[in-house]
Amino acid sequence: MKSLVLFNNKGGVGKTTLTFNLAHMAARLGHRVAVVDFDPQCNLSSIFLKEDDLETCWKRGGGSTVAGCIDPVRRGKGDGLSPEPVRIADSLWLLPGHLELSRFEQTLAQEWGQTMSSSNERALDVVTALEVLADQVAENVRADLLFVDVGPSLSALNRAALLACDAVVLPLAPDLFSLQGMRNVGPTLRSWRDEWEVVRSRHMHGRSRARLAVHAFRPIGYVLQQHLARKDQAVEGYAKWAEAIPDTFRQEVLVAPSAPEVTVDRDPHCLASIRHFASLVPIAQQSRKPMFDLEQSDGIGGGQIQAVARCRQEFTTLVERLVQRLEALAP
Repeated sequence: MKSLVLFNNKGGVGKTTLTFNLAHMAARLGHRVAVVDFDPQCNLSSIFLKEDDLETCWKRGGGSTVAGCIDPVRRGKGDGLSPEPVRIADSLWLLPGHLELSRFEQTLAQEWGQTMSSSNERALDVVTALEVLADQVAENVRADLLFVDVGPSLSALNRAALLACDAVVLPLAPDLFSLQGMRNVGPTLRSWRDEWEVVRSRHMHGRSRARLAVHAFRPIGYVLQQHLARKDQAVEGYAKWAEAIPDTFRQEVLVAPSAPEVTVDRDPHCLASIRHFASLVPIAQQSRKPMFDLEQSDGIGGGQIQAVARCRQEFTTLVERLVQRLEALAP
């Protein structure tokens, strides 16, 4: 099983929409796919599930949501509960999020530093709770591909969530904020990874060793969402920021030598340059369908039919590239 997160501390770059569509397409292409919603805002869960169905999961409690599964760990009352993911479609399952997950934030922040002590099992139980849960979800449905959704922040909650991920993909837009997001995310990922390697080395000989699965949350590339044309901003303005993305990604995220001559269309780290399907997104969310499955009965027409076909091809290509990058990761 390989696990993946789309991560950027800049919101509004299409992270949740991408995750939803990628998960559906990966299942369509023959993968067994699990999705866990580690974002307390539950935006992804609200796209996958109708409100009544999501309310049912919340009322059921226990292992039916992320927050329910880790609640015993948060309260110091034992191990997490076995997850009960919802079947969304053929070969696609979701463990929904819950707003109560935000209550885990302070506990994680307090316990992270305590993991440096090889005798502090409580701290390790807390910090690895999301990692253990994600692995259990994948195991329960025999998934070969796991998508993790997180909020747009460099929080203790996201730090713990990334411990469940083999790979990180940065969703970007051609603007100043995405460039600054890379300058924030790159050093932060390296810092988190270095700290966790110290923790692992100190616990490798204790009873916790079996829980310390190796998910290195390595950056494997970025996805650029093309600009949405606006009358009040020239195309040249977007091009300026897009031209800076490849070199910024190299320097800030990969700590690789500068290559200012590399453009997005020739950058091997650019997994895809996705069109801004602004006209399809609200229709897809309302119908709770991936954009590439929309039909005239869903309310599309005219040029949107061609946009759906382009969307299907772009997401097919993107999933194939993602799987290739994941398979190339060291075991």
